[in-house]
Amino acid sequence: MPMMIDDELDDLFGDQHLPSLTPVPRGLDQRIDHLRSSSCSHQGEDAKVVSTIHAAHALKHLSWNHSGTELAVTDIFGSLSIFSVSVAINRCTVTKRCALDAEDNLNAIVGLAWLHQDRTLLLPRPAAKLQDGQWSFSGYRPKLTGPHNPHVQQPTKNKAAFVTVTRTAVLRMLYQGPDGTRWLEFRGELETVSIPSDLLTHVAICADKDSSLLIATYGSKSIRTYRVEVDWQAQRFLVEHLKTVEDLSSNRTNLDASVLPSTLAHPRSGLYHLEILPSAPDILSKETLPPLLLAFFCSGPTEGDHTTLGASVSTTILRWELSSLKPELHSSFLQLASKKSSAGPSADLQNMANLRLLQVPQAYIETLTDEAVVETITAALVIQFSIACSSYGNHHDDISATMQLFQKDFLKDDSRRVQSFTNAFLNDMYRIVSLDVDYSGDKKTETYLKSGLYQKTLSMQLSLGYWGERRHRSSSSKLALAILQLRWAALTFAMGFRSHPPGSTSAKEAEAHRAEAVRSFYGIISWILSLRNFVVDEIITLATRGINKTRGPPDYESLKARIHELNTPALALIFVSQSRLLFKYVFRFIRMLGEEALQHGLKDPIWRELITLLSKPPAALHQFEKVLADVENAIRQIYDNERLSDAERRDIEREMLISGCIPPRLWPAVKVLFTTTLDVVMKENNLADLFFHDISWLGLSDDPESDRWRGKHRLDVIRKIELPMHARIRRCTRCCSVMEDIPPPRGAAGWLINMWRSCICGNWWMGIKGEDETSNGKR
Repeated sequence: MPMMIDDELDDLFGDQHLPSLTPVPRGLDQRIDHLRSSSCSHQGEDAKVVSTIHAAHALKHLSWNHSGTELAVTDIFGSLSIFSVSVAINRCTVTKRCALDAEDNLNAIVGLAWLHQDRTLLLPRPAAKLQDGQWSFSGYRPKLTGPHNPHVQQPTKNKAAFVTVTRTAVLRMLYQGPDGTRWLEFRGELETVSIPSDLLTHVAICADKDSSLLIATYGSKSIRTYRVEVDWQAQRFLVEHLKTVEDLSSNRTNLDASVLPSTLAHPRSGLYHLEILPSAPDILSKETLPPLLLAFFCSGPTEGDHTTLGASVSTTILRWELSSLKPELHSSFLQLASKKSSAGPSADLQNMANLRLLQVPQAYIETLTDEAVVETITAALVIQFSIACSSYGNHHDDISATMQLFQKDFLKDDSRRVQSFTNAFLNDMYRIVSLDVDYSGDKKTETYLKSGLYQKTLSMQLSLGYWGERRHRSSSSKLALAILQLRWAALTFAMGFRSHPPGSTSAKEAEAHRAEAVRSFYGIISWILSLRNFVVDEIITLATRGINKTRGPPDYESLKARIHELNTPALALIFVSQSRLLFKYVFRFIRMLGEEALQHGLKDPIWRELITLLSKPPAALHQFEKVLADVENAIRQIYDNERLSDAERRDIEREMLISGCIPPRLWPAVKVLFTTTLDVVMKENNLADLFFHDISWLGLSDDPESDRWRGKHRLDVIRKIELPMHARIRRCTRCCSVMEDIPPPRGAAGWLINMWRSCICGNWWMGIKGEDETSNGKR
């Protein structure tokens, strides 16, 4: 009956004949209203992790620190808690519980910013195209500004700290103490808030020069700016008021009315976002650009106001430049040294033209040729990757995801074009980060292991050749995977061999401790030996099977075609200097363990198992080391005979690392391997043992047996042991490798604590619940 009455009233007033108007989406309208009332980082109504800690209060801020390891959470009443992520991104540990004070929204936090670490940042300059068609990349390393937590975590990493501002302009500095477990705090005031209309709704914070902070606040329809210095020793803030811009939301603003749209004069106009861009070097003039203050205003119809129904929402961005002005004194004062020295710079806000949100027209993109688009986008992505490399952590998944979309939408998944695009990106990627990929000389392994750039670049190369577990990786991705695995094994041995029993223990306890450490290495040693057998078997296959019917080594083109057909990284693994270096490093540790096992004899079962493993056919350790030595000597001889420069050698190494193929200049070294070296290996080994050796668990072969193994088994990528299908696991969010979800180990296997915090590719783990395990990582 009520519906019938509504219908009759509609007919009575003729509403069905009114013109159709498009209303503003209700969600957008409510979101704008919320942003006008208060600023926040990310808002949530409920979260399982913090619901009990914050007594089910609505959350206000969710703010991660720069490395993504600490999360600050505040609610609408200003209560603050801190969570730490150590082993999985979906598992947080409470490191600071909030104090549930009286529910007073005047304590609500409207601004929060984490402090930077005391370190440099790699920033690129615009790429320039050279005459040879290659892009030239250059950059500079400015130091991160602003205050830093004075407490340092070894070796040089500053502990975490952040600053907040409440509605009543109260400053709070929270920072980790010397022990890293307790959070300390001190407070101050930006200004005194005496009346409700002066309460702050928006705050922007950024680091500035001279270890200070720039803070902009919005309240009473005006923007106020401050410079804040932190006195860590006295536990206080030193606040300097810089400038105030009054009455921004009325027609009495001091801005130029000719460039000012009607947004600010709209009755429902209001600020919904405030931002300060820190000072930065000008990439062209090499001068330091002053900080920029951005204010985002939005106007739209009032909710429920039918007179404005269908009106569009408009946005205006106002921009100011915060510059330092030196006061000009009368000439008579210039003679007074004391007066002249006391005249310091003062701050000024200079308004610049307001900005409107623009969109690059698709017609402009369509005017470019496909080649020009690919080249330009490749250069842009390489620059973004270099910025990600110099930032905190190992975060570039957004770049690889963008590249995959570009390959699908623009390159149409054309294999030839995708391969060309990927190779161009990887080539420029290794050049822009200035990474020395040539380790064919007498360079130390420790230098290689300490540099995180190798892991970041190889991780990117690994990602670009991965399309899910139901498809085979590219040979370039397999090569990156194998090198990352070898690097992880080298780090494991380096850390595990330093493990010693705590305190003063007896010889028997020390021996038991050593045996326990060896037991934790067993799966890694077994994996390395299987990789050795895989490389030898694949090289023999390339040298003998089906390449040519004549006696002797194959020609270069047939070998290249065979490598592409098998999609194998085996030959590149012994020709790329990085993997050769890592092979020699881990073999040295394995030989030391083998000698130690012979000394212990039958004292512990793990030593007997190790002796059996190392003596198991098919390929002996010293034979593979001879293969590596012969290849390295042949390559060094080519470099010396042709008198190649360091740059030319790096180009050869980079080509092998990216493509997985051997360049023609190193063909003489391939001939030496396929004749002299392999003749000895084939005579001293049982080829049947090599052929039937199980290599399916390595993840480097595309044969049906390897596909079946990956479908039915799971490998712990850290410990290199097979996991039961019902085991609790953590999965890498980038390469989908898994590890067993176990409590932190103790004793001799304690090295795992430092090694299992991230995957071998450097990315975070995700804890997998029981109901999600059936997917087995398929995607």
